[in-house]
Amino acid sequence: DGTHVIFSIKHRMSKPDFIASHISGMANYFSQVKTPLVGLKENVLLQIRVFNCVTGITFDLNDNEDRTNYILNRLFEIAGDVNGFLLYPSMQIFTGEGKLLFSVKGESQLTEFIPVGNADLLDGNYQEEAQADVERRLRSIALLEEKHVPYMEYLRSEALESEARLRSRKEMVQRAAALFAVAVYSEVMLSGGSGREEALFYFNKMEQLYEVESYLSPAEAAYIDNPDPEEQECILFGWRYECAGVLLWAAGVVDDLPYPSEIIDVPVLAAIFWQHKGIGGLLSKGFSRSQSEILDAADITLRYDWACVEARVHGKEAPASLNGDVVMERHYAFNWIIGANGGADWDDIQPNT
Repeated sequence: DGTHVIFSIKHRMSKPDFIASHISGMANYFSQVKTPLVGLKENVLLQIRVFNCVTGITFDLNDNEDRTNYILNRLFEIAGDVNGFLLYPSMQIFTGEGKLLFSVKGESQLTEFIPVGNADLLDGNYQEEAQADVERRLRSIALLEEKHVPYMEYLRSEALESEARLRSRKEMVQRAAALFAVAVYSEVMLSGGSGREEALFYFNKMEQLYEVESYLSPAEAAYIDNPDPEEQECILFGWRYECAGVLLWAAGVVDDLPYPSEIIDVPVLAAIFWQHKGIGGLLSKGFSRSQSEILDAADITLRYDWACVEARVHGKEAPASLNGDVVMERHYAFNWIIGANGGADWDDIQPNT
């Protein structure tokens, strides 16, 4: 009847970052479901974490139920042939045989379920929380309760202690300098009356002091090279002041990382960069912060971000005076610092909640 069914296929081999981000978000979503089927739920979460391919399927609906059922039956046949599953927009997961595996209400037509996947993924992809991870999560929850911030009890950290690979102090400071240069360029571009020439003056000043061009990410370099960027792009990069502040804290250049209710004090941040000369000058200031302290801050930031996203989804203000934009930028920076998202490069970070 001329129906078009569109398949958008993403595989772990060609799109590893997309798959990692997608299954992490999906697992986190279903992990908060309350159900008496505890064992089945754990195996469903393991199944999600070993998915190696995600296919988005779209087709237009009409009043012809026979047509819709025919298409769905063919999709179930395909899922059965490839040991796959179907996720409905209603957030119900079905097996290839058409059985409800798990729903957002904690329901299932099965009494038991054994995950299916490549042996290497089933054996090595899913890391259990160590005692240090559990204690970190519980410390974060205690802080959240103290500040009356909602939380998902079993939300896993973006990188467990065994998975974390912290960037070096030098890498953190280099990244911070590049971000500050891009952010100050954006601020001038957005200010009324100032043009790109003045914006480049400040960027070039950072280049003279810190050689930031060699530390720019590909997206940042393309942005600086664009003579006529969109306003929204300037706004996006202007928020990177927040990331720069996190990086300086993690590198021990600044002492405090305030509660994320207000935007960063940009003049104070600017003074740090303008008063030093070179990456070495910044590295000579401060100390090496411990991995444990950085992971603690990353963990609570993840949970702040979850609370902000949850509030936004339900049309509410962020709780406990949290600034959702500040929290999101911090989450992004911490993911890069701790090597989350498989140690992704800066442009490929996915701050999942």
